[in-house]
Amino acid sequence: GPARRFISVTVPMIRSTMVLVGALSAVAAFRVFSEVYILSDNSGGPAGQDTTLVMLIKQVGTGLSGNAGYASALSVVLFVLTLGLLLVTLRLNRSER
Repeated sequence: GPARRFISVTVPMIRSTMVLVGALSAVAAFRVFSEVYILSDNSGGPAGQDTTLVMLIKQVGTGLSGNAGYASALSVVLFVLTLGLLLVTLRLNRSER
């Protein structure tokens, strides 16, 4: 039937595209900055609940009491998270073949 054909034929054919779109969406979610910055007026929302990793890097690394070392360490963490996510995506695409 049509449902079985969709599950058995269509989904396996577009699996790599779905994995790629999921990975790119996740990377874009890690990089959210401007929306939160504009909507919360650089405060991170009520009690900092909307602070993202990129916003935290900006807040820690700038200003008179900017801590460049801590901001750099946070940037490395963001890089490792993004790289790990992309490596998982590569592994999922490679295991298909």
